[in-house]
Amino acid sequence: MKGLLRKDLYLMIKYCRLFFILIIVFSFAGAWNNNLFFALYPITISSIIPVNLLSYDEKSNWSLYACTFPCSRKEIVSSKYILTVCTLTLSAIIVEVVQTINMIIRHNFHISGLLTIFTIIFITGLLPPAFMFPFTFKLGAEKGRFAYYIGFILLFALLGSLQSVIKNLPLGLAHFPFRSYYILILLFIGLLLYMISWILSIKFYQNREF
Repeated sequence: MKGLLRKDLYLMIKYCRLFFILIIVFSFAGAWNNNLFFALYPITISSIIPVNLLSYDEKSNWSLYACTFPCSRKEIVSSKYILTVCTLTLSAIIVEVVQTINMIIRHNFHISGLLTIFTIIFITGLLPPAFMFPFTFKLGAEKGRFAYYIGFILLFALLGSLQSVIKNLPLGLAHFPFRSYYILILLFIGLLLYMISWILSIKFYQNREF
């Protein structure tokens, strides 16, 4: 498992540097605009990195090569899901650090606001890979690409529908239009969907023929 994660890390460093630059740029853009809507873009960008790595794996025939290693298909799938959580967490931390600086400068620092921001953007980041991974592991990166596009269409449709609600919502506020238990319920639902997706992907990949 550690070797699989290290391999993906090398791929990210080589092929995904632009993504990390965009994450930092949009994090500061969100702070500059003091708007929650802009803070969702960095986490959205980071959520597609592991999906892109699957495309690189398929183009290089890594799936066939990996069968010669002492690692199970379950571990191969799990490494992508763990990597997704790591990239989302890293991006969320970057957003939180930038927003903390923003709150301090604006003299409206509230820990509850930071926790709410973290939860909202983390849940948003879980949705695209949770939808795309099962199709990709079942059909392959190329054949499953339609799920890739559908996932993004649905995500941006969701963000567009929420824009009217959150476009004027400052990132520095401590009290969002959600009660704390609503946030916990959303977090639970997001994690549950992610776990279901994880289980389905393992099952699909174990039954897949190369």
